[in-house]
Amino acid sequence: MKSASRRHDPEASRSAILDAAEQLFLERGFAGASMSEIAKGSGVTKSLIHHHFGSKDALWREVKRRRFASYHQQQMALFAREGPTQGLLQESMQVYFQFLRQNPATVRLMSWMQLEGDRDLTEMVKELRDAGIELVSAAQAATVLRADIPAPMVLMIFMGLVKAWFADPSHDDDDATANAYLETAWSLFAEGVVARQATDPA
Repeated sequence: MKSASRRHDPEASRSAILDAAEQLFLERGFAGASMSEIAKGSGVTKSLIHHHFGSKDALWREVKRRRFASYHQQQMALFAREGPTQGLLQESMQVYFQFLRQNPATVRLMSWMQLEGDRDLTEMVKELRDAGIELVSAAQAATVLRADIPAPMVLMIFMGLVKAWFADPSHDDDDATANAYLETAWSLFAEGVVARQATDPA
């Protein structure tokens, strides 16, 4: 009955499939989740999943796209708001940290991607990465950041400092501890990567 009703509601079908796929991908990774299990969990047929998404790979990409959508929107709006200042870079770090902290499922999804050697960059993630490198390059040109470190490496350092918090679940996750870590992460980034002659007070 549930399957029949969803066949007549494409959006409900897509949503149910994505929810079931995401749950299984979070539990078992891409390789460990089968299309049969996703069909069973979503209450639709495998043929309907193929109708909506085409393949397991395409379904996996859509799950990732949906997971990162709100973060993509936040960061792109931030990048469009002002020039490459220390203040913008620090706010960008805060946005990334708070997004991951408020979305532990995304952290788990990223862990599976790393474990399985997922090299796929969805259009959304690639756009963010390219925008981040462009921002770093502009900050280097404006002498806000050191110019002797390649921009992609600066971005890797930036993201690595944020993700380090989530690699060790043994710490307290209260706001005070999280904020203290975020301040420390920014200080480490600023000490190592921000240009010494930069005068931006933020």
